Amino acid sequence: MEKTKKRKPLSPKTKKRIAIILSCVLGGVLLFFALLYFVVGGVFFEFALDATFPAVQNAPSGFDVNMPVPFSDEEWLGEIDKELVEITSGDSYKLKAYKILNATPTDNWVITFHGYRGKSLEMGFYAHKFYDEGFNVLMPDLKGHGQSEGKYVGMGFGDRFEVIDWANYIINDNSNAKIVLHGVSMGAATIMCAVGETLPENIVCAIEDCGFSSAYKQFQYVLEYVLKLPFRRFIMSASNFIARLRLGKSLTEYDCVKQLKKSKTPMLFIHGGADTFVPASMLDEVFGANPNIEKEKLVVEGATHAYSATQDSELYFKTVFDFVHKYL
Repeated sequence: MEKTKKRKPLSPKTKKRIAIILSCVLGGVLLFFALLYFVVGGVFFEFALDATFPAVQNAPSGFDVNMPVPFSDEEWLGEIDKELVEITSGDSYKLKAYKILNATPTDNWVITFHGYRGKSLEMGFYAHKFYDEGFNVLMPDLKGHGQSEGKYVGMGFGDRFEVIDWANYIINDNSNAKIVLHGVSMGAATIMCAVGETLPENIVCAIEDCGFSSAYKQFQYVLEYVLKLPFRRFIMSASNFIARLRLGKSLTEYDCVKQLKKSKTPMLFIHGGADTFVPASMLDEVFGANPNIEKEKLVVEGATHAYSATQDSELYFKTVFDFVHKYL
């Protein structure tokens, strides 16, 4: 039999060289993934939450970062007397809103909040309806939107104290004010987050229209079903890490359900039956969050995201005003 040759053992110097090479390769791989993590997280964070990020052109069907509202009622807004007013938020940003006093003096007020990357004047359709019902109207620009200052989009949770600030603005001039809160999409999330805080007694009820249950879940849904991107867990993990660095909070804390559990405010929950941007399953989450409040639910069949009020205007506003007048 032929004798097998014994391998010559590696010298300590060779072993050291191999170890250095392997360490460099491993370090390079880890550095690459760390950089990729930061870049991906940073890009999606800026895209989703930087209020100054430019609108995305040629976005996939069903998705537009500006969420245009085709029923701002520009003709009515152009004719009605309105005043641009200002407050300073608790974190020192100048916030703007349009105030419309009813021609018939009243203590009834509505504060109506716009959606993601929207602005106050896009809520003109709702403002007009409330005005005709005998309400004074306040239409704020949320932080980082419209004419209000701010670097980042609050996704509702970050805007919740603005609701209280604007309510107090009204109360300072009208101590007998009875205030209804109304919001669409992110504006609805803003209201749902606000009712988990201690509200002025003048706020009598709230209406949320197509709000999401949490910012984290909404971004997950958009990545998977709207943008249809791969590596969604990696993107969300990276974005959440950047959010903690930039905002001091995880996106998982931007949670409407947790806030609703603390609420004592009567609330009407509305959702479009054909909404594919904020899924109907989120309506079930927010509606079921708190069994201890007075609440109602309306699903408008055939309505896509933020279109319930135009899909069936008669049903929408009859339900809204029947609910509201119980608390005035």
